[in-house]
Amino acid sequence: MTSIPTTMFAALYQPGNSSLVLDPNYPIRELEDNEILLKISATGVCRSDVEILTGVTLDTRTYVFGHEPSGVPVKLGAKVDPNTIQLGKLYSVLPVDGCVHGIQGGPALFNALGLGKDGAYAEFVIVTPDLLVPVPDGVPIEAAAVASDAGVTAYHAVKFAAQVKKGDKVLIFGVGGLGHLALQFAKHFGATVFVCDFKPAARQLALDLGADEVFDLIELNDKTTSGDFKVDTTMDFVTSNQTFNLAMAALRPNDVDFVVDPALKPKCVIVGVSPENLVFSSLDIITSGVQVLGSTGGDQNDLREVLDLLAQGVVRVQVQTEPLENINDVIDQLRAYAYTGRKVVIPNLQK
Repeated sequence: MTSIPTTMFAALYQPGNSSLVLDPNYPIRELEDNEILLKISATGVCRSDVEILTGVTLDTRTYVFGHEPSGVPVKLGAKVDPNTIQLGKLYSVLPVDGCVHGIQGGPALFNALGLGKDGAYAEFVIVTPDLLVPVPDGVPIEAAAVASDAGVTAYHAVKFAAQVKKGDKVLIFGVGGLGHLALQFAKHFGATVFVCDFKPAARQLALDLGADEVFDLIELNDKTTSGDFKVDTTMDFVTSNQTFNLAMAALRPNDVDFVVDPALKPKCVIVGVSPENLVFSSLDIITSGVQVLGSTGGDQNDLREVLDLLAQGVVRVQVQTEPLENINDVIDQLRAYAYTGRKVVIPNLQK
């Protein structure tokens, strides 16, 4: 049996620091009866990490950062069923499943794995069985990690918040870690997909992944101003006042029956995190008939479906790997919009 260390390399969030603090000897605590010690295989780097480090949550806790991992169980708590959770098998790990309660007046989401509680920018993480979904054969560790948050969040937003169906016209803002997956999910459900991104490389990636038409911000503004462009749904993975206003301009021209099933009304789905406070008129929302919806995360069923689509090759993850030790460089690159798709960090990659 492989011995379990008592300490590990970990990257910590500490209040007041805009970068993570690297600790080569972070203690690994003892398991409770319903917990699992997971050896991290890979962890995706999320845009929300940038916003938290910028101070958007004003969190006063110190904890291991990172909320998008895959890994293998190496030790089970006394009450964990070994027939349900298998030692040595690869699992994708949800940041949260079920009900999470906010503490100290803060949002509930910021009491989840790597978002208040010790997370996955480390060599090991402690999780509960309800967060784990087995990874099908053929799905790499990097894709299994990205599936756990970016994949699930994008899939849930497309399927449930936006309720995308065959024949819908969908406009996606931002072809980053989530947006490039949402594009593929929307195409899978039969939609015509338009994409807006300021980066030429991101627009090319969108075309490569099946987007029907791509625009930069000026081109989209020209399209909406001309009055001959409208969509059924917008999905915003950027979330700025500029993208919100362009989304509303693309949704307002729809015919709206104000008393029918809300599922049939034009929808503006907000998924991305940004420091901007959106400014809009309540009169505009009410009179246009546009529904403004937020979407966060997903559950085990969503993750199973995402992993199945990856295993079938229906969806491709655009991913780049880095050693965990380089996590601050990766976050700086994310701040600067220096890459497309998703980056993942892997413990001990240089060893």
